[in-house]
Amino acid sequence: MKKESRLKWVILLNVIITVSQIVGGIVGNSMALISDAMHNFSDVAALIISLVAIILAKKEATYSKSFGYKRAEVLAAFVNSAVIIAVAVYIIIESIQRLQITQTLEINNDLVIWLAGIAIIANGLSVVFLAKDAKNSMNMKSAFLHLLSDTLFSVAVLGGGLAMKYYGVTWVDGVLSILIGVYLIATSWQLLWGSTKILLQFVPEGINIPHLVEEVEQLKEVKNIHHIHVWQLDEYTIHLEAHVDLREDLPVSHTNEIQKKIEELLHTNFSIGHITLQFEHGLEENKKLIQ
Repeated sequence: MKKESRLKWVILLNVIITVSQIVGGIVGNSMALISDAMHNFSDVAALIISLVAIILAKKEATYSKSFGYKRAEVLAAFVNSAVIIAVAVYIIIESIQRLQITQTLEINNDLVIWLAGIAIIANGLSVVFLAKDAKNSMNMKSAFLHLLSDTLFSVAVLGGGLAMKYYGVTWVDGVLSILIGVYLIATSWQLLWGSTKILLQFVPEGINIPHLVEEVEQLKEVKNIHHIHVWQLDEYTIHLEAHVDLREDLPVSHTNEIQKKIEELLHTNFSIGHITLQFEHGLEENKKLIQ
């Protein structure tokens, strides 16, 4: 099954869970269940964003969009991870406030327990569906984290329901929600920062420009390499553009072999897949590495 199909099934499953939890939360007077439903609703939106991003990323480049929508999935990962962090912060704040308030409403604990249990099973299945794709895609990882957070918060609701039913304790789901919220902020921050670096065109991790320059300048034909820019178009493709100052004044046809050497070196040692070089000789200009 393709990842688009898996996402569609997961979206449908989460819509059913969300509606069930909202109804159950209202009937059972459970704020924890309603909060979990709202979190599920945000996940449905996140999954739809991920699905749209996958579809857009497959579109061909055009004259007006020369890169196509290659960064659609990275943008989706950025939005989704930011939403996870925002929701986690909100739930932490609400949980702290709830812990400070004496519970006065009569809660239908059996309903809360059953619905939380069903949500855990359904979200758990969704997590399993997306686990494989999450390893290779920021976008799918962001969808995976949304579902994982759903599962964990449902565990908190279940724990709270059981504690209330058997021990009369009202603080368990609040404390668990705070701990889970902190965990989700930590894991989602990595994804948020990773997608931000791609969107802002930072130099990819693992590429040291001074070291790259040192390697290229070891080629006998190269005097220096400067005005270097290295960035990621998406998660998989690294681009480089640079000026190469040659030791000799050569015909353009003779630079083809030099270009092949540089491309092979950069691809082998730095995993750079798309390389644009401007060859020069005796040109008086600023030779800064970064311009």
